[in-house]
Amino acid sequence: RFLLKCAFSPDSQRLVTTSADKTAKLWNVRKWEVEHTLKDHQRWVWDAAFSADSSYLVTACSDHHPRLWDLRTGDLVRTYQGSNLAVTCVALNDAQI
Repeated sequence: RFLLKCAFSPDSQRLVTTSADKTAKLWNVRKWEVEHTLKDHQRWVWDAAFSADSSYLVTACSDHHPRLWDLRTGDLVRTYQGSNLAVTCVALNDAQI
């Protein structure tokens, strides 16, 4: 399948890859091993954005539902509702000013 996006976490400890295989994978960059495979998506995962502290990830998916993940556990925290269209990009701004 296709790899659609990759991005480093703000702390440079992890890399996320999003894919046409309906997953986002969280990689440990020191070991180059997959820490978590985020699997709740129903269609292609187009984009992902880390929180400022690298503890959370938001994913954008063609199934209309962005998702928030806890990266310490790999658990789904929230599925956002309300979009009638595919969500193909996402941004997250939780930084302190």
